[in-house]
Amino acid sequence: MKGIVFVKFGEFIEELWGDEFWDELLEEADLPSGGIYTAVATYDDEELFTLIGLVVEKKNISSKDAQFAFGQWVFKELYSLAPGGAHDFKDVFEFLHAVQNFIHVEVKKLNPDALLPEFEFLSETANELTFNYQSPRKLCFFCEGIIRGLAEHTGQEVVVSQPECEHEGDQRCVIKVEKV
Repeated sequence: MKGIVFVKFGEFIEELWGDEFWDELLEEADLPSGGIYTAVATYDDEELFTLIGLVVEKKNISSKDAQFAFGQWVFKELYSLAPGGAHDFKDVFEFLHAVQNFIHVEVKKLNPDALLPEFEFLSETANELTFNYQSPRKLCFFCEGIIRGLAEHTGQEVVVSQPECEHEGDQRCVIKVEKV
């Protein structure tokens, strides 16, 4: 996983619970990287899962809630780093299509080895978009949080749900976004 995710996760933790808590997580996690992250380097996915697991344990919250909160928070951070043209999309549905068809394409040009989630769009009406979230990392709750952050950014009210989720024993993760 790219270091930018780890850098932003650290900033998220520090903003919510302070520098001391972030230091405590890094010390207890005893990570191969030592918790010294740079935005452009690549780190083992397990380091993020270890850190999330410690947050879950220490703050007595679910992994789903931790991932969702981080996703919601990090949207504005990632949006500021998005490639030129990504800021042209002002609608949640348009932006989600742009993630698959534009943003991830541009990211791959810069980082050909980047392992990005893929969206397989299943259905769309004026008020509802359903897609299959595909990623070996299975961070569907993080994706839900990013969508919530996107909706806040666009000023649109949405309900995000998962009628199917691999964490619940389903074969895939299907995310449904409804404009209200």
